[in-house]
Amino acid sequence: MTATAPTALAELEAFAAGASTPDPYPIYARLRAESPVVWSAPLQAWLVTGWAEVTRAFKDAATFGPLSSGAGSSAIYGRTILHMSGDEHRRKAAIVARRIRNRRELRGTLRERISALVSALGDELPAAPGVADIRAGLTTPLPLTVIAELTTMHEAVNFPQWYHDLAGASVSNVSRDPAVHARGVAAREEIDAWLDPAIARKRADPGDDLLSDLCTVEYEGQRLSDTEIKSNTAFFLAAGIETTDRALVNLLGGLVRHPEQWERLRAAPDLVPSAVAEVLRWKAPVQGSVRQALVDASLGGASIAAGEKLILLLGAANRDPAVFPDPDTFDVGRFADNADPQFTPVGPLRAFGGGEHTCSGSLLAKLEMELAMEHLLDRYRRLSFAGEPPVDAGFMLRSAPDLHLLLHP
Repeated sequence: MTATAPTALAELEAFAAGASTPDPYPIYARLRAESPVVWSAPLQAWLVTGWAEVTRAFKDAATFGPLSSGAGSSAIYGRTILHMSGDEHRRKAAIVARRIRNRRELRGTLRERISALVSALGDELPAAPGVADIRAGLTTPLPLTVIAELTTMHEAVNFPQWYHDLAGASVSNVSRDPAVHARGVAAREEIDAWLDPAIARKRADPGDDLLSDLCTVEYEGQRLSDTEIKSNTAFFLAAGIETTDRALVNLLGGLVRHPEQWERLRAAPDLVPSAVAEVLRWKAPVQGSVRQALVDASLGGASIAAGEKLILLLGAANRDPAVFPDPDTFDVGRFADNADPQFTPVGPLRAFGGGEHTCSGSLLAKLEMELAMEHLLDRYRRLSFAGEPPVDAGFMLRSAPDLHLLLHP
């Protein structure tokens, strides 16, 4: 008797539960073709794979909103700008935008600091042919140091561990692993304890940093509460790192597997912004975003009840052939003429969400990735894997766990 092949839904549910899946994109494609919005009983959520449906779930703020609690939510941080909507979200997100979306800052102070940090980290990489753990040496410490300095959390000895524990207990913990959640709670408690005196200092003597902005800005005539400042600072610590770190790992891994694309970038370094946008599409580092229905709704032919959870699979939406021709091909020149819009609400790329909840840090991540890539392209003729090629892992956050490369100056 021949065994029945598992359905795309069953395969995706197994993947979410921790099954090893070297390449989830064929599963996404089958599910998107069969049913772009489908209910998963194990996940207690609607899985959304079509670009149009994902985009509507982000942009239709009257129908769909942030998930504030439960497995796969970002509740570990407390209430942040991620959980706000309407005028409150716009005005409080603007606090962050003044610091990390300000074009003058991105061209000036932030660019100078990130460039100096890339150079310092790059100086530790091999100057002659040699092996480097590129994730430990560059892709993680770069955004981690930048966001820690912006929030002045670099003054706390334990901030790298806080980041790892918080990120693990957030949206990627879709199964609500109690041990992972407990580590996240402990990290939050340590962050809160560290922030208590820091907030008092910043209120009395603000500096030129994001934490000072949060401590001194007013909304409707009142300053943000200490609780709100703590929640948002904890959220920024984790959210400001994941995309840059994992996207650079995915991009470098893709360039090693497709050396003709590396040569193309070396010949035309002006394609770096396009290459960064392309890897966010081709191998989205943040594969999913969780929302909920605010009212009874219809989406992609499915009837969704108010309060039900939706997992928007960004990795699937970004390979929807209705929007991106030849979506499984890695092409560093795909966005040669329109790279910048992909990091704003107007571009079709769904790596940073959509609508009013487009990630505030997208331009900062773009700058970090571009400067890192420019440094590597200028310094190395060729990259190759040191040992067996790494295997991508993760359901909601996805990249190779580490990346050891042989670098050839």
